Amino acid sequence: MIACQIDPSVCRVLLFATQSTEKGQIVALQTIGEIATSNNIPALSKPALSMNLRMGEATGALAAISLVRSACAVMSDLAALTDVLGLEMKSC
Repeated sequence: MIACQIDPSVCRVLLFATQSTEKGQIVALQTIGEIATSNNIPALSKPALSMNLRMGEATGALAAISLVRSACAVMSDLAALTDVLGLEMKSC
């Protein structure tokens, strides 16, 4: 949140790993969203995971890393069905 207050462009590169049960996170996410909106930065995404964690120590972030890496791999490495089957798309 403080990094966004210093430089609003930071809002463009944030990834929220987990939805916390802590009230402070709600305030921080709302504040970051307001900073982004006031600087014409696209709306922020919701946290990737919601597991009711209260442990801190970035345990949710560690769990989210695998999820984000898997999503990136699917988006960049997954072949299209037409590629796999060797089909050509014909325009109608």
